[in-house]
Amino acid sequence: MVRTRQGGSQLKKKKLIRRPKPKVATKQSKALPPQQRARARTAASAPASSTSAACSQLRPRLPKVVLGKLKKGKGWKKPKRKPLVARTLKRSLKQARVAEQLQSVDQNDDDFIPMLPPGFKPDETVIVKDDDEKAKIKAAEGDEEEDDDEYEDYANGEGIPTTALIPTSCEAKIQHGAKPVSSLAFDHQGARIVSGGQDYNVNIYDFQKMDHGLRPDRQLTPCESHVIFSLAFNANGETLAIGSGAAQIRLLDRKGSQWAETVRGDQYLVDLAHTKGHTAAINCIVWNPLVKTEFLSASDDGSLRLWSTDDFKVITKCINTHQKVIKTKNANGKRAQPQSCAYSPDGKLIVCGCDDGSIQAWKHGKLFVNTSYLVRMAHSAPITCVVVAPDGKKILSRALDDTLKLWSLTDNKTPVLMRGDLECGFRGTDCGFSPRGEMVYTGTSAPSAEIEGKLLFLNAETFEPMYQIAYPGVSCIRIAWHARINQIAVGLSDGTVRMYYDQQLSHAGVMQCVTKPKKRQRQNEVLREELILSPLTLHMFQPRGDNPDEQEVTEWRIRKYLRMRDKQQRPNFKKPAEMPLDDKSCGGRVKTSGGTLHSYIAQQLGKEKNQAFLADTDVRASILKHAEAAEKDPQFINKAYMKNQPKPIFQEKSTAPEEEESDEELEPVYKMPRGQFSS
Repeated sequence: MVRTRQGGSQLKKKKLIRRPKPKVATKQSKALPPQQRARARTAASAPASSTSAACSQLRPRLPKVVLGKLKKGKGWKKPKRKPLVARTLKRSLKQARVAEQLQSVDQNDDDFIPMLPPGFKPDETVIVKDDDEKAKIKAAEGDEEEDDDEYEDYANGEGIPTTALIPTSCEAKIQHGAKPVSSLAFDHQGARIVSGGQDYNVNIYDFQKMDHGLRPDRQLTPCESHVIFSLAFNANGETLAIGSGAAQIRLLDRKGSQWAETVRGDQYLVDLAHTKGHTAAINCIVWNPLVKTEFLSASDDGSLRLWSTDDFKVITKCINTHQKVIKTKNANGKRAQPQSCAYSPDGKLIVCGCDDGSIQAWKHGKLFVNTSYLVRMAHSAPITCVVVAPDGKKILSRALDDTLKLWSLTDNKTPVLMRGDLECGFRGTDCGFSPRGEMVYTGTSAPSAEIEGKLLFLNAETFEPMYQIAYPGVSCIRIAWHARINQIAVGLSDGTVRMYYDQQLSHAGVMQCVTKPKKRQRQNEVLREELILSPLTLHMFQPRGDNPDEQEVTEWRIRKYLRMRDKQQRPNFKKPAEMPLDDKSCGGRVKTSGGTLHSYIAQQLGKEKNQAFLADTDVRASILKHAEAAEKDPQFINKAYMKNQPKPIFQEKSTAPEEEESDEELEPVYKMPRGQFSS
């Protein structure tokens, strides 16, 4: 059975016709020239016409071995193969042609149906006519057009309720403290939120561990008596950076334990590039959105510094130096204090807002000498916050001049959009973009109880107000919108943190704990602590030194530890002092008096000598007995007055001490009344 070209996929039976062997050339043919000899050999070996036709038809499908036997002769040469590129191209074209044929066959399979039995009549009520089918297709196309129109309306923001874009249908209140909340931060996953305030405390809230009471998982005071100005998580949420009124940045792990801090710079050096760290308060900290080990800090010493956690030293527990220093300067070339800083979403641009109202930006990775973008008079007051848009083409700024401005990175002359009359009384007032960038948000302050602080949401294209939340008599300071869980956290001046979410748009976050019942404290529950003895894991049993005795855990070392443990657990009861003996000395104890010969003799001599003194009970009479002897032979007081005052002069007044009037002449000058002193 042989597959033929004409048959395609069909198989036909044909007999293989063997080609007769070529005859060997005779001596006469060998004498001919080479060309004539080849012609003669071909003519001699040529079979009949029918045989040659059959062989020519079957030759392309014969095995290679048979073809080789048929082809190879005395004057045969192996043909040259085509280059690899040509063969590969030819093979790919052939495969594409076969794939097209298979696809066309699959598409046309529906057109073939088995033969119907004789006398079969189809039911016309079931068959769909062409007109009905065309009508259904047109109706489906019309529905798709309507869906596209609805999507365009949604994209333009026309007729869409604000609750569909802003998750503010539900609210949860978290009490941070009594003083204003000065910093807020979500981690990357949205599982935790951290708040810092002017009460020097940092509260860590874990949504998975909290219940309906919304109490913090941990409460820390990492910077002692310094206000917390900035909090930031790195890209993977493993490290929390804390910026405060101190010149050092604290780095905490997920448990809230400090594992590193930055070095403090030398404040007596004029050039900021020569100091290894900041010398003034830290105003803002941001992490690189793409590199989890790099973060940027802005300080009142007039510099921005790039740090890396790879420079951490285990011995000093400190990041000993910065990687880059960026100096901010005002129009006069002097120091400008950066109040806020930010990265672009791609991490290629660094932006900061200064106290002179300027916005300065540098390309990341350059020398940071000259700015790549500068708006010298962006605001007329210190800037509180700068944010780069999600598309990386615009900058949003908020300042103490009660304005909110949107700037384009291609134009530093005039702002693209501006909105005023936004009261701002706190240096950390936030602003930002929504996750999709169609809105901007900011907060306003309330200088008095009659004025309301507000959380405003504005259209990013026109700055028209879309939605607002009022807080009577309370200022809105810090705002954080997490894109992953779609929840908004707002820090207020009354020490509370408001969490906003939507049951349909939001997920996880604070929604996990608002439904959990509050845990009740049971007084009958007692926490029992027992000592778990595992001496082999202690530090004292670990191998150390070169001594072989110290490399092994010997029985003597275990006994030593057990003796130490027994001594510590043994109760130390203080034995009360024994009462003195009244009778004779006994039991190794001596009687207090008269128990020995020496004490007995001393007691008898003392009694005889002082017998008269002990019998006299009148003290005054006993003293007056010696008055005459003292007058005749003065030895102490009277002897000093013999020359100057031989006759004693005593005080004539005999009134009681409380009735005596103070002698004004004997009083010091500073105790005299002011009128008498002036006279």
